Amino acid sequence: MVEENDPKEEKTKRSFPKFVILGILVVALGAGGYFGWNMFVEQTKTEKQTSEHPQIEEQDKTSAIPLDSFIINLMDKSGSGKRYLKVGIILEIGGQKQGSAIEKFKPQIRDTILLLLSSKSFGEISTMEGKLGLKQELLSRINQILGEVIVSRIYFTEFVVQ
Repeated sequence: MVEENDPKEEKTKRSFPKFVILGILVVALGAGGYFGWNMFVEQTKTEKQTSEHPQIEEQDKTSAIPLDSFIINLMDKSGSGKRYLKVGIILEIGGQKQGSAIEKFKPQIRDTILLLLSSKSFGEISTMEGKLGLKQELLSRINQILGEVIVSRIYFTEFVVQ
């Protein structure tokens, strides 16, 4: 008997290696694209880090000076009772050299903070806008005492109203 090869069987035998080769090719291209993209992203990250490095050095130059907590009677317009404010403040300055100016004028700074806080009512400082406005007032008055802009930011570390 003579065996005849079925043309359909020949096509499937020939197409099977084509699919294997095509699959390997797709996987290789995908892996190459993945590794190429990772190398590109890594290079971009290192370029960003080197460009942002001077900004990090500038931030390291700043210094924070904590002030003692303040406990103040708030101004009471309604006569309904006494309200107290306990606030902790940190002053951010440009560097260590400017810290000596803060230490030199610390009594004047504390006096100014006490007078400003005691002139405020609960309604004025209970909102977020009131607290931000209070920070700006404190910042401008403290820098006015120092004679130059030494304090760049003010942070409240505690803010309790009773």
